[in-house]
Formats: sequence, structure tokens, C-alpha cells
Amino acid sequence: MIKVKYITVSRLFRFSAAHRLFREGLSAEENEKAFGKCSKVHGHDYTMVVTVRSEGEGDMVVNVSTLGEVVEKEVIAFVDHRNLNTDVPFLSGVLPTMENIARKIAEKLEEPLQRIGAELYELTLAESEKNSVTLHFV
Repeated sequence: MIKVKYITVSRLFRFSAAHRLFREGLSAEENEKAFGKCSKVHGHDYTMVVTVRSEGEGDMVVNVSTLGEVVEKEVIAFVDHRNLNTDVPFLSGVLPTMENIARKIAEKLEEPLQRIGAELYELTLAESEKNSVTLHFV
């Protein structure tokens, strides 16, 4: 019999949001130099894959419908069709790069996922077909 170390389950989510990369205290020219066209308000159709894991035992890592409900309630409801700079409390004061957005989403999901018996294993956030970031968790 083959020994399975981990089993992972992933679910895909989509949301649309606007943001702007800029730093307070920098002029418009300095922000444009640092962030290019992203220094102006623009939007993305984001895709996000949330992967949870369990030890290699048991019949099911997590009910995928329950996983979907948790992510929808804890994240998607707050970010979809919003301005990430101004409308999302858990992103307040954060430069909304893909990396920072993904970190904050992971922080927001950690406890609710634990409550349903799921351990966050990986989170991938893509702002386009070309650009994505993946966080890997222990």
C-alpha cells in the first residue's frame, strides 16, 4: 500500500477589484517612477486558489462547499468590486501589491479555516494571466 504524506484540496475563487500602488509622502512623479502605470487607480479580475491540507489519513480533507463558504464570507465579500486601498478594512494601511494582498488574505483565513478543520497549505493570487504570487505555508 502506498503511503501518503499529505492530501491537499484546492478551490478557485474570482473577484474584481481596483487599487493603486502609491506611497504617501511621494510626489505623483516619484510614485509613477516607482510603480509605473500602477500608480494610477486601475482594476484587475483576480483569481485566487486556496489550498488546504491534512495528514495522509481520512476520507476527506475538508468539505469543498464549506471551504467555499468560508472564503466567500471572510474574503470575497470584502474585496469583490471594491477599491482595495480604501474599502477593505483588513487591507487598511497596506500597499496593495499581490504579495501583500495574499499575505493579508491568508491571515484573514487562518482561524476560520482551522475552525472547519482545514490547515492553509498554499494560496495563489493572480492579478492577470501573466502575474501571480504563491504563498507556501508550513
